[in-house]
Amino acid sequence: MANLAISAVCNQNCPYCFTVDHRGRPRSGRDFLALEDLAERLDFLKRSGIGEARLMGGEPTLHPQFVELVERARAAGFKVVVFSNGLMPERALDCLASLPVAGCTVLVNVNDPALAGEKAHARRRAAIERLGERALLGFNIYRPDFRLDFLLPLIAETGCRPAVRLGLAQPCLSGDNQYVHPRQYVAIGARIASFARLAAGDGVTLEFDCGFVRCMFAERDLEALKASGADVGWRCNPILDVDIEGQVIHCYPLFGLGSRPLTPESDATALRSAFVSLTRPYRQAGVFQECSTCPFKASGECPGGCLAVTLRRFRRTPFRMAIPSREVIA
Repeated sequence: MANLAISAVCNQNCPYCFTVDHRGRPRSGRDFLALEDLAERLDFLKRSGIGEARLMGGEPTLHPQFVELVERARAAGFKVVVFSNGLMPERALDCLASLPVAGCTVLVNVNDPALAGEKAHARRRAAIERLGERALLGFNIYRPDFRLDFLLPLIAETGCRPAVRLGLAQPCLSGDNQYVHPRQYVAIGARIASFARLAAGDGVTLEFDCGFVRCMFAERDLEALKASGADVGWRCNPILDVDIEGQVIHCYPLFGLGSRPLTPESDATALRSAFVSLTRPYRQAGVFQECSTCPFKASGECPGGCLAVTLRRFRRTPFRMAIPSREVIA
């Protein structure tokens, strides 16, 4: 897996956005990936044996040549995966809605309409309906009083995929975005399990993004999740995000740990290995003090949560100060 950033521009200002540190870096001033640079990105994916061109931003559909980027990725044989907030230009929406369902997934990040506003929600809903089965709803949990019930009628009425991709809002290393604290995880886990039971009645399954931890769920809740068909997983590994300037990072929350330039020889396996080596000393800990003695972490079943959260735990100690802020990995 690897994600290709094609836009540094977004038409939303989500409080939990994990690209805050990356957006605040010194850069060349380009807001969009140059069309001619896409070939280099696609060659990297081919060398790495990756069959998906995963386009992200910012809001990727705001790229003035978004349609051309998609067409080139499809012509090169890639399935197109787009990470969008759903508030996309009509030309981009037309393009995605015309693609075969098997060749396109649009992960539409949906916010609670009570917080995001009904106007934005209505526009997003119309886009999801146009996309149909190409659309997969995503929801980021960034406060403990979240609700998910509005997602079920949204799925039923729009005909999108009967699934919800759940994410835990993770901090940037600077902590300048909004995210949930590990002490809120257990209450969040109970809410997720309750929703999973409700969703199962409508034939809707849950998929977990990275950063979840096993101990946030009681055993009965884990059983309920598995019985509902949820894709439960405890993950924290190098995703590989390639920014518009050709720098590869572990993932956006860990931008401050350093980057590697994308070269004609780069491949995903070698890059992941480099980031695994870089982060190994920090992975001895976890998001909780108890992680150091947890049998699930010791066995490798649970990595101890998001590494960005772990590093934030040590932000006032020499451990935190040991992190190179913008070092390029040699």
